[in-house]
Amino acid sequence: MRARKLHVVSENDSNELRSLLDVGKALSSEHETEKILDMILEEATGNTLADGGSIYLIEKVPQDSLGGTRPKFKYMLRFHKTENKTVSYVPKRNQLLDIDNSSVAGYVALTGKSVRVRDCYVLGKDSPFEFNDAFDRQTGYRTKSVLAVPIKTNKDKVVGVVQLVNKVKPYRRRGDPELTPKNVNRVPEKDIIAFSEHDARLMEAFASHAAVALENAKLTEDIEKLFDSFIKASVSAIESRDPSTSGHSDRVAALTISLAQKVDSVQTGILKDVRFSPQQIRELQYAALLHDFGKIGVREHILLKSKKLFPHELETVLLRIDTIKSINEARQWRQMAEEISEQFKNAKTQDPQNELAKGLWNIDQFNRKLDQIKDAILKANESQVMDFDLDIKKLMESIEQMSRQVSQVILTTPEKERLLIARGTLSKDERKEIESHVTHTFNFLSQIAWTDDLGGIPEIAHCHHEKLNGTGYPRQLKSDQIPVQSRMMTICDIYDALTAMDRPYKKAVTPERAIEILHYEMNEGKLDPHLLKVFVEGEVFQVVHPHIRKKAA
Repeated sequence: MRARKLHVVSENDSNELRSLLDVGKALSSEHETEKILDMILEEATGNTLADGGSIYLIEKVPQDSLGGTRPKFKYMLRFHKTENKTVSYVPKRNQLLDIDNSSVAGYVALTGKSVRVRDCYVLGKDSPFEFNDAFDRQTGYRTKSVLAVPIKTNKDKVVGVVQLVNKVKPYRRRGDPELTPKNVNRVPEKDIIAFSEHDARLMEAFASHAAVALENAKLTEDIEKLFDSFIKASVSAIESRDPSTSGHSDRVAALTISLAQKVDSVQTGILKDVRFSPQQIRELQYAALLHDFGKIGVREHILLKSKKLFPHELETVLLRIDTIKSINEARQWRQMAEEISEQFKNAKTQDPQNELAKGLWNIDQFNRKLDQIKDAILKANESQVMDFDLDIKKLMESIEQMSRQVSQVILTTPEKERLLIARGTLSKDERKEIESHVTHTFNFLSQIAWTDDLGGIPEIAHCHHEKLNGTGYPRQLKSDQIPVQSRMMTICDIYDALTAMDRPYKKAVTPERAIEILHYEMNEGKLDPHLLKVFVEGEVFQVVHPHIRKKAA
């Protein structure tokens, strides 16, 4: 029986295999492109004994950014990372290279083939590519041996290039005692050797790992961009229904994130252990941006209601008053005509002009009373009324008296109930519909397949109208049931709602007055006192009102 030849794995092979496995494992768990590129370069130069290296990624570049006039695109290599052990000079980031044979990297990107060059300055006449010596001319560096491998996806698509330069003999690395101070920033040319075919295969394996990692990173980045664009579109949809609230979602998000960052730096007290990771900050930002999305499910005439009576209701009431005026005036003229006719018929001596004057005076007095009622109704129809109880009582008495006098209805029962609203413009049922936007928000956000690190968005948004004493909505939660993220958002939401530009149903208050109201709410047990303290002392309000100082607040 023929003996099978055994392959003996050298210690160097074992180290390279271990390194390859370690890199593959590390890259598979990394989703930040910058860290992936750093890791590729470090492992590539370390495992091949290269003095330096660079990474280029292929991008679709608009032609106008290149000086062109047409909005066309061109695929190019963009310089991203470099490392050189003997030159401290770093080329400008984001430099571009054409994908062609005018450079080694460009040729590799064009053909998808690896390239090994013993000496870049001694290329044969039949070389399919040229050497771009711009780096050498700028730094005085002498590039000699080069290894460039394509970064390919599993579909054989080239997405970038790893280029290594100047493989150094193992015993002549920078820092060796044999290197004199004169040569410390430059490896002697005699110590630079060519990259081996084994180096090329090893780097191709590294590049394969890198391609998978870069694809994963791009997928993660694309998902983030998708979420960002979706959220921007959602906020735009909310605000298009009620332009008077334009910018509210963005301001609440900015305030809430600023407050979270201030809380994150608290070193003492009850908040000292509250910390937010970058992922949690992003989750909070999205929740704040989408906290009012449920308003899209509220009927528009309720959402935009600026007066206690709807426009058509007010118009109907005013028409009734005008009709009563006309009916009364017609009656008065008829009565005067009959009385004057009777006087002439009986040859009485009364002056008809006096009767006309008396009739006109009666009509004028009646119309004045109706005008007073009309003005009072218009005043009561506003969201806030001075001396509300006293004014509304007088109004209702006048209306009842006038209705009996003319045997006409001036206000129906539903209209009376609306005008009796003591605060704001919404009836009890209408307010419940507005409050339902929180539940609509939760139901909508719960249907989205958020990634694990964004999974708390629906609940954070769901709780932004809850109060610590259980008087909030929609679930009347109490302090220990409300996430700290929601408590922060509640403070920021109230502040912006109070200080935002005038809305049809309310006037804006000053930042100072808004902070007073927040403290009043805190004293009522509704807001978190520790978070409000950070909000005020940390001057979080300066995010939207940079001119307001803490002392003034």
